[in-house]
Amino acid sequence: MMGKVKKGLLIILPLFLTVFALVLGTNVKKVSAADNYFAQKDDTEETAGPRVFVSPHWVNEVINGQTDVKDYKIFEASYGNDSTFKKGHVPGAVHINTNSVESEANQWNLLSAEKIKKLLLKNGVTSNTTLIVYSTDINAACRVAFAALWTGVNNIKVIDGGYKGWQKDDLDIQKGAAKSVKAATDFGVEVPANPQYEIKTPADFKKQQKEDSNVVLASTRSWKEFIGKTSGYSYIKDKGEPKGAVYTKSSKTSSDVDYLLNKDGTVKTADQVSKAWAKWGVTSDSNIDFYCGTGWRATTAFFITYQAGWKNVHLYDGGWYAWDLAHKKHPAKYQVQVGDPRSENVKILK
Repeated sequence: MMGKVKKGLLIILPLFLTVFALVLGTNVKKVSAADNYFAQKDDTEETAGPRVFVSPHWVNEVINGQTDVKDYKIFEASYGNDSTFKKGHVPGAVHINTNSVESEANQWNLLSAEKIKKLLLKNGVTSNTTLIVYSTDINAACRVAFAALWTGVNNIKVIDGGYKGWQKDDLDIQKGAAKSVKAATDFGVEVPANPQYEIKTPADFKKQQKEDSNVVLASTRSWKEFIGKTSGYSYIKDKGEPKGAVYTKSSKTSSDVDYLLNKDGTVKTADQVSKAWAKWGVTSDSNIDFYCGTGWRATTAFFITYQAGWKNVHLYDGGWYAWDLAHKKHPAKYQVQVGDPRSENVKILK
């Protein structure tokens, strides 16, 4: 008898739960694919500036023709060759070696706009292309994205969460070498089309400073780099920062921007990171030149504020590397601070 009762319950119980769920109706949460994707914000939410950071979910929709974006290209950015790329990448992506947009011979500054334009055209990118960039390193992605923006590609997107986010979303992965891309012939604008975003050299900064004495030289380097405990780089011997630089909390070491990222690797909003920056006088209405050692970390801070609509943000591309070299030649003109500039123990090297 008990066996028959249990069997009856097994039949009735699922039916009861189904009816109960229907009765509750709107009280039952419907889970969509979008509930699980990685992104700084919902892709449909407007931002004060151009939206840069987008979810893997949105990029997947672009690839599958489910958006109104038709002219697009996808770059995977990393230092060196494409051996890792061949093991797996976002479908349709091409590998971009960061050395193709900057060089050691150029103090790791960006190459000329003409050279970067040729790289973009070779890969089918014009000023009107939606360029989607990703990496396993947010700084590499932002570095290449910034090079393209400065040259003249206005519709820049960076996959939030990078390749790890793509994998976590369990989206399709393509293996092997990139498929050939039809080159473009007409970039569409004179280059660089957006020179206002870059301050290239220490001399350029000094010129800018004469025009606006309140310009903020904002270091995205780690605290130990900022106060001169370490240079942060094997090829840079000297320690310190340009005189007058302020600390914009971004990185723990010379190879990360951990303070700009959430635990899942997605990018924080400007509202989240700027609270710490405000203590150093860096606010949304400041005239800001972000910099780091050689221009990678600073581009991530740049894009966070660019997306937030901060009107006067730039990349001081030369960073500490170029400033140190300038200081060696003209120490009185390009002075260096060592130590916490808010303390009495800070040293000014002339």
